[in-house]
Amino acid sequence: MMKPAIRRGLICIVMGMTLAGCSGNKEDEMQMYAAANSSMSPIKVELSWTPEKVSAGTEVSFKAVVTQDGEPVDDAREVMFEVNDAADKSSKVEIKGESAGEGAYTGEHTFTEAGEFTVTSHVTARTQHSMPNAKLVVEP
Repeated sequence: MMKPAIRRGLICIVMGMTLAGCSGNKEDEMQMYAAANSSMSPIKVELSWTPEKVSAGTEVSFKAVVTQDGEPVDDAREVMFEVNDAADKSSKVEIKGESAGEGAYTGEHTFTEAGEFTVTSHVTARTQHSMPNAKLVVEP
């Protein structure tokens, strides 16, 4: 037969493990709740930049306008502009997008050299990810 002190100790350990297993992670619950209550319509991202004609040495403002069901998405988890040099595949610049309100996210970059680039906006919002891209020519 087991001693009462050992039996109490084992009961306490089993109860503690049971309680620990039942306590949920609130962050996981919140993410599941948000996903269940979000629209299944895809997010749409419109990528643009100003000025439209870019010259080397000029600062360029990239803009991604994010919408879902025709409504602006102001709660994107991540917006990033990736600029790849067409001539040098190893050359890549990543620009963090900042919220400008009304579903718009912006980031700036100055091109030091002329060339052809591919700009991809990476947007993660409402359990979805979108990566539209466009060709940008920087003139001398």
